[in-house]
Amino acid sequence: MRNCQPGFESRYPGQFKGDNMKIKMKMKKENEKEENETNPRVVSMNGVSGFWKHPRHENCWIYNGRMPTSNCWIYINDNDVQILNVMVYNPEDRKCGFGSQMISDIRLAFQEMHIWVDTWNCSRPFWQKMKQRGMINSIANDYSWPCANTTCTTCHKDRPDYSRRSRFD
Repeated sequence: MRNCQPGFESRYPGQFKGDNMKIKMKMKKENEKEENETNPRVVSMNGVSGFWKHPRHENCWIYNGRMPTSNCWIYINDNDVQILNVMVYNPEDRKCGFGSQMISDIRLAFQEMHIWVDTWNCSRPFWQKMKQRGMINSIANDYSWPCANTTCTTCHKDRPDYSRRSRFD
């Protein structure tokens, strides 16, 4: 059987090896980009450190300054800041001041801006305290808004109060 391209490599020495090198370089750059997206840079805002840009949402920052106890999301607009997804992870750490300290950090970072929240029924007392203390400027929703946690008895009062029974009772 005859080779269709005799001497092909000798007529174009190294051309295709270089293309392979370009492909490898391009793949390496893409991998570096992915590493940067998964390990974002932590920044400081007005002296408060622990903010990093959310990888998928525009104008959204995640405040991890109080991790591993608590964190939240912050949307920064032209004239205001919205706080979302506030979480104190361990239920035993709740009502101990960790959330208040985190919101006070955010107030320090955005001293001159209007800070607001939307609140669920179960978290409204916390946000009302934050408003009284001057940590936030306003609660946007003045209507009942039950949370997504269907086991929350504050938001879902008409949920039956029974526990699961085992098969062996």
